[in-house]
Parts: sequence; C-alpha cells; structure tokens
Amino acid sequence: MDGPHRYGVGGMSAVTVVSFLPNGIADRLVDVQASISGAHGGLAVTGPDGRLQHEMRDRAYAGIRNSGLSFPHRRVSVAINPPGPWQPHSSVDLAVAAAILIACDQMPAAPLQGAVVIGEVGLDGAVRPVPETLSLVASAAESGHRTVVVPAGNAHAAMLVPGMQVIAVSSVRELIDWAITGERPPLPPAAAGEAEVLPDLVQLPAAMQTARFGLEVPAAGGHHLTVTAAPGTPGLVLAQCLPSLLPDLDEQAAVQVTALHAAAGQTIAELIRRPPLQQPHHSSSMAAVIGGRRPGAVTLAHRGVLLLADAPEFDSRILPCLRQPLDLGIVQLARARGIVTYPATFQLVLTARMCPCTTAHPGDPCPAGKRRAYRNRLGAVADRIDIALSLDDAAPAGTTPGESSTTVAARVTAARAVAVDRWAADGYQANADIPITRLQHHPFRLPRPVTGPVTRLLDTGEIGIRGYGRILRLAWTVSDLRGIDRPDQDAVTTAADLHLGRRAHRTTGSDQAC
Repeated sequence: MDGPHRYGVGGMSAVTVVSFLPNGIADRLVDVQASISGAHGGLAVTGPDGRLQHEMRDRAYAGIRNSGLSFPHRRVSVAINPPGPWQPHSSVDLAVAAAILIACDQMPAAPLQGAVVIGEVGLDGAVRPVPETLSLVASAAESGHRTVVVPAGNAHAAMLVPGMQVIAVSSVRELIDWAITGERPPLPPAAAGEAEVLPDLVQLPAAMQTARFGLEVPAAGGHHLTVTAAPGTPGLVLAQCLPSLLPDLDEQAAVQVTALHAAAGQTIAELIRRPPLQQPHHSSSMAAVIGGRRPGAVTLAHRGVLLLADAPEFDSRILPCLRQPLDLGIVQLARARGIVTYPATFQLVLTARMCPCTTAHPGDPCPAGKRRAYRNRLGAVADRIDIALSLDDAAPAGTTPGESSTTVAARVTAARAVAVDRWAADGYQANADIPITRLQHHPFRLPRPVTGPVTRLLDTGEIGIRGYGRILRLAWTVSDLRGIDRPDQDAVTTAADLHLGRRAHRTTGSDQAC
C-alpha cells in the first residue's frame, strides 16, 4: 500500500501506514496495520511470525501517553507485515504510533497518504534518530515514494536523496501538529562534517618511477595491489595516495556510500563524493573489519579503497573472510534472525614489510624460511592480488617532485572512460572485472605473439591460470594508459612485471623523462 488507508468492518476500524526496515543491501518496505475492536483495553504488537513485540509495544504506548494523548479503552491490535524474513527494528516505531493515532481518530490520515514514516519513539514521546535513515529514504525513493517523515536528527541526511519531500519531527506531538495544520516543524542546524585530507602523489619523488606507475595502473583498471616496503621507504604513503587518483562517485554511488557511512553512526553533512579510504589497524576485531551489528570496514570501503597496513599482522581469521567481498562484491553477516547482506566492492591494498623483523633491511634479511612464513600469512588473499610492488630503495635517487595526484588522475579518468566504452555492452566498468573467458574470445583475444611472454610464464609454472588472467587484464589497462587500442607484446610484458613484482617502466606522463 502507498499510505494510510482506513476501513470499517462490523464496528471495527483499521489503518495502514507504510515504513521501511533496514536489511543491508536491500531495505524492505513494511505495512504497519492498526485495528481497534470493541473488546477490553490493551495493546498488542505482532510481527509476521505472530510473536508479540513487547519492546516496540512499550515504546509506542509510553510515547503516546507521555505526549499528553489519551489511549482508547478498547483493544488495539497492530500487525507489522514485511515481505520475507524480518528482524525487529526501531525504525518502524513511529509508523506504529501513527497507525494507532489515526485509528483512534487523534490524527488525520490524509497527510500520510503516499508517505513513508521512519523513526524510533522514545518513552518520553521524542522521536529518536535512526542511523539507517539515509539508506531507508533512498530505498523509499527507489520504490516510487516522494514524501517521507523522519526524525529531526536525520533530516539533513534524508534531504541528500534527490526528489524527496522530507518532513522532520522531533516528537510524536510534532507529527500530530504537522498532520493537523500542515506546517512543517523547523529543521535543526546541520552538523558540521570533517573533510578528509588524503596524501598527494606529489609527495613521492619522480625518481620513484616504478612505484608511481605501479599505483597509476590499479587506479586506471580497478586492480588490487600489494606494497612490500623496506624500512625508510614511503610504502604506506604510496598506498594512501590511491583514492586521490580515482574519479568522483556518480550520484547513485554517492547516495549509497553516504548511506552506509551514516548507518555506521558517522555524522553526515553532505554526500560523500570522493571514493572512501578505510584503513583499519591490524589489531582490529573481526566485527570492525568484516562487520557485526553495523557495517564494518569492508562495507565502508565500498566504491573506494580498503587499505590493510601490515597485512600479515592481522588476525588469521580476518584475511580469509575477505574472499567473499573480493569475489562477489558483497559481505554476508549471519545474525540470530537471518543473514544480512551489505555491498562491499572495493580495491584492496595490502602493505607489508620485507620481513617480520622491524629492524631488517635488504642487506641483512631474515632467514628465507622466516620470510616465507611471513608472506604466507596472507593466505588465499594473495591469489586475488593483481599487482605486487616492492620498494626496496630506502633513499631513491633524485629529489625532483613527481606529478601531482590531480595530473595523474586526469590520465586515470581518460583510461577508465576508454574501458567503460569498451565493456559497455558486457555490463562492466573496469578492466579488473572482466572474466578471463571474455578475453579469450573475439574480438578481445590477443594474437599468440602478443601473449607469448605470459604463456611462457604459465608453461613454466611461474604463474597459474588466475595469474594468467590477471596479467591479461593488466595489459588492457596498460594499453589504455598508453593510448593504444589493444595490448601489444610490450604491454603484456609490462603487465607481467607488475604482477610478479619486477621493475616495470612507464611510457606515459612527464615522469618518463626523469
């Protein structure tokens, strides 16, 4: 139903109010129905499974009574009817209260016709913020609704969704006053957000030619990256520069990303237009990285970059959990009443030391077995990495500043536009997303002389079939950056060098002359 509807049957009156329940990647529309019968007094709120929702009942009852309103001396029954499995959430409290008030003739039904009602009701009658409001309002807009009633604390976040008429209320009484008079309550002042300052690629000298090129390629193709750095090298700074090379998010992606950050409890002042950077510490818990009651770092990095500094130091249970988001672009969290799915499409950047000893340097390495055990902590995640960079020069020769992130980002944007045009018919956006089977058929199959370098690596066992596919995808990105239509043998060789951690020389941009 699109709004509150009243009907009468045999002396009974009932009403339906529409709300939304948060459910990760797909919020659910829910009908809240209230009915008053001639039986003795009492209030019952039931879910679709028939179970009584005591906490929701108590909040609605106390909120109405403490707003100075009377409660009918008859039986009030409220049914919450979402499609599919459900998990109780306070986002429907205000819809429950509104349905009861309309059924009791204490509030008109017409103003809520076609509207969605979202909000938690406090025992004192206040309407409390719901962290998932922005996501719920975006879902309401996608379902065709154009009016939404939200808590005053979520008003500015809700207004970020284009085309929505937002009614912000701070109490049950304000909801009633608006429904009767049509006058919107005043909006609270907007909270000031904090602008994130990212490192700029200009901090890295032009002499770090391979490292700079090794960051430009994943930015252009959406590839995953590892940075192995010796003490004294700016490995972490290099990794942190990746988001500064990525293009701005489009309107739909910006709303989705902002909604996820709002659901995690962050203060939202405006849409997040830049790809987010998430860099949890290696001591972070499973819930902080993968997610728990709220989205974790893998979800907050959606459409951006997940940076795991000192990746081998992370809990051994966390890295294997990255396989699902890396392969499917989602993360599924099992909860008591079902599975919640969040989006998690990001570029993964891992940093590590040359060896587990913090004082080690290339001239004094750890034993080979110790170094190998350290690298093996990455487990199956290592098979999903496209580019391996090694920064083994503590003091690279030359101090001439390199190109800024703005200059490199212009080339990245141009290369991404070429890839989007190429793969538009297949429904892909970046070279890193292309299935290997697509690259092995006309018109994208490369001649044998061109693929010779990577074929020899496959024949000798230096790479597997996954590595073969990753090198071919990298070759298309290298060719896009160089402005050529198809990868040539040099592009394939460069891609193989990047994948295997060898020195790959660039042929684009002003750094070539350095």
